[in-house]
Amino acid sequence: MDTEKRIVRLEGQIDELRTRQSELHHQLAQAQLDQWQARVEDLEVQLHLASMEANDGAAALMQQVRGRWTDVRRQLDDATSTFSSIGATLREGLERAVRDLRQAILESKNKLVP
Repeated sequence: MDTEKRIVRLEGQIDELRTRQSELHHQLAQAQLDQWQARVEDLEVQLHLASMEANDGAAALMQQVRGRWTDVRRQLDDATSTFSSIGATLREGLERAVRDLRQAILESKNKLVP
């Protein structure tokens, strides 16, 4: 085989290798995109679960607030003591419920935002 034919054959092989390299780069890029898509989907699931947990916690605390309101309302309806005593009980109970609800929301927010 003469030098010219060898050069032509080697140039053909180089072109084939460049084509194959380009295909492999494309496959690698696609695999990386697929990997990132899976990561994003996983984060979406985690966010959804954290949101559900936060909603459940807030709903439970809201139920406690309603329960406390019902208790205070009952005390007002059945009250034999002075209005100021009932008002203080009402204020303390509701303030405690609001603090608990605020704390639960902040904790849920902290879980959602790392």
